[in-house]
Parts: sequence; C-alpha cells; structure tokens
Amino acid sequence: MNRLFVIGVLATSALFASPAQAGKVVVAANSSQGDLDKAGVQAIFLGRNSSVGGQTSVVVFQKGAVRAPFEADVVGRSGAQLSSHWSRLVFTGRAKAPDDLADDAAVKAKVASTPGAVGYISDGAVDSTVKVVFDF
Repeated sequence: MNRLFVIGVLATSALFASPAQAGKVVVAANSSQGDLDKAGVQAIFLGRNSSVGGQTSVVVFQKGAVRAPFEADVVGRSGAQLSSHWSRLVFTGRAKAPDDLADDAAVKAKVASTPGAVGYISDGAVDSTVKVVFDF
C-alpha cells in the first residue's frame, strides 16, 4: 500500500511540475566567437573578459523568464548581486554598464546588430540571426 502511494505521489508531481526554462548564450551569426564553457560565460557576464569574437564585448542581460535560471545556474549570483557587481565595475571605470533588455526579441536584435554583443535567450527564440555559443 505504501509503495502504491509513493508511486502515485511521484507520478502526480511529475505531471504538475513546471518544465525548466532552458536557454542559450548567443552572439551574432557572423561572429568569430567559438563555443564557450561555463567559466568563459561567467568571465564575460561578470566583466572579467572584455572581448567577444575579437571585438570589445557588449554584455546584454534580459528581463524575461530565462533570466532567473541564467543567473542561478550559469553565473551563480542573484540579480541583486549582479547589479551590485556591475555597479562597482562601472563606478571604478573598469567596464561599461550592460544593456538590460525586455525579452528574447530585443536581445536577438541587439546581439545580431552589434559587433561583440553577447546575450542569452530562450531555446525557442534561436534563429539564423544569432549563433549559439553555450547551452544552459
């Protein structure tokens, strides 16, 4: 009886569990940037690496649903921690403030049209205007 109860609970929770929001880190389709590993993505999005595809990096964050998993799973910092980190970099003159755009479409448009731009979008938003350099 207990075994059936446990199986029933697990099956029910699997039905109602929300799927994880997966995303991609992208650059312009014509960028020379190769694939990145997690450490490489962290270096760019934390302002430690100022070059993407041989161009000065333009970091693009987004306010959409993919932001929370990106911050937690890839960068390893909360939104408040990232904001504070970037404020210090900007204040000390070590970096230009990242762009903070509304959604996948805005990020794609910025990345596709700006040399050195790098951003993240949801899986379903990837098209021929951008090149995926990291999956999360």
